[in-house]
Order: sequence, then structure tokens, then C-alpha cells
Amino acid sequence: MGTGALVRPVLVGVDGSEIGLRAAEHAAEEALRGDADLTLMAAHEERLDDSVSRWPSDLDEKDALAAVEAARERVRSVAPGLEPRVRVVAGSPAEELLRHARDFGLVVVGHRGRGGFLGMRIGSVAYQVAAHAPGDVLVTSGEAVDRGASGVVVGVDGSPNADDAVLAALETASRHGDRVRAVRAWHPVASRGRRAEEAEEEQHRRLAEALARHTCDFPEVEVVREVVRSQPAAALLEAASGARLVVVGARGARGFARLSLGGVAHAVLHHAPCPVLVVRRR
Repeated sequence: MGTGALVRPVLVGVDGSEIGLRAAEHAAEEALRGDADLTLMAAHEERLDDSVSRWPSDLDEKDALAAVEAARERVRSVAPGLEPRVRVVAGSPAEELLRHARDFGLVVVGHRGRGGFLGMRIGSVAYQVAAHAPGDVLVTSGEAVDRGASGVVVGVDGSPNADDAVLAALETASRHGDRVRAVRAWHPVASRGRRAEEAEEEQHRRLAEALARHTCDFPEVEVVREVVRSQPAAALLEAASGARLVVVGARGARGFARLSLGGVAHAVLHHAPCPVLVVRRR
């Protein structure tokens, strides 16, 4: 049976917003399920030239302290047995989260901070962290943990990043007692009859092979295989409806090495109706 245990602790960025507090709830859930430590972190801008026309830096720091205290109270209310650590640091939120991320197995951020614009699916801090963190990043939605949502959706395209995403999906499904919906998207060539059938059979075979590398370690996890004639991002977004989580590799089979995030991860982060876990090579 797969243990699904987190190797290192969980870090969540909070800023005093309700979205940040809900991110803390999600982080607490992941820490509890993975028997991992949880750290709440808030960052405040370090100002070198306080004046009457600027918000004093000591008030910024007080706001950051208030943010972690509010998040700690929220965590205690949803996970009474969990006592999180706190960090208050000076600097930009994205830079500080990225700097501290190397010490954690999972970084959790709300999809928007209190400075985000209404209608934006993901803010700049969340996107920068998802794009550049050295490890896995969970970008939560604006909702609290949805106990009614179920299923972990993962995209499988045969790339090394997708292979790691499959493993991450199985691990989180094992921790949550959930099932995995593995989606492989493809576009058939212009062929008919037996050729088209053979092409689709080949896609099913490739999906089965990709999953077989890890499913034997998680016999308790139900895995549903789905081959879809569609664009990868569109297929994942459709499958994500009603899901608890969608998992994507940072880059897919067609991603450029110089890009931190591939096109599929970018699209899913901007449009997914549920939390998104971005996975990097392990």
C-alpha cells in the first residue's frame, strides 16, 4: 500500500485576506493528511525611507503579524490537533516565498491576494510561485476545503514531468482516500477505419504503460483511465469540474526547456474550477 507521506513540511503564504485564510485551511488539510509540519508565513515590504506620505514600515510588520495570527487561529479551528509554526519576514511576498520554498516539500498559496483584481483567476504572487518554486506548489481556489468535491485529475502525456504528476496524484489520492482520473488527450491524424482504431488503441496502451510505473505501489487507489480527442488543457479543464484537485506537470512533452511553466499548466492555473497542484521533477 502506498503511504502517500510528505517527505518535508508544508509552507503556506498568508496576507490577511479571506483567500489567504482559506489557503491556510487547505495547507492544514494537507499537513494533517501527510503527517507533516505546517508553517504560516507573511511578508511585509521593507521600507527604507518612511515619511508622512507612506505607510510606516512598523505598521506593515504589524499587519503581517496580524495575518499569521489570524491564519493560526483559522488552522486551530479546522485542525485542532495541528500547531503551526509562524514566520514573518521583510521583503516582497513572491520573492520571500520562493526563497523559503527550498526548505519545504509543498508550498501553498491562494490564487489571489488581497491586492488582486476581481475577475482574475490567479494573481501575480501565486503565478510567480507556481512558475519558479523549486518544488511542488498547490494553488488553492477562493473557497474553503470542499468536503463534497472528490477525485484527483491528472494529465498524462508521456513526459517526465507528467510521470511525476502521476506519482503526486496517486500520493494525494492515497492520503485523502480518493480516486484518480488519468486523462490523456490526443488529436488523431486524418485516417479512417482500422487505422483510426489502431491509433486510438495506441493511445490507450501508452496511457496504461505510463500509469503502470506507479499504480502497483498504490493498490488501494482506484484509477480511471480516459483517452480524449481534444487539446490537453481543454480536456483537463473539463475533467476538473467537480474534482477536488487537478494535478499538472510544470511542463509537458511539448514544453520548452527555458520556460518555467508550459502552456497546459499556464491554462489550467488560469481557468481551473478547483485547486491546482503544479509538480516538478522529483
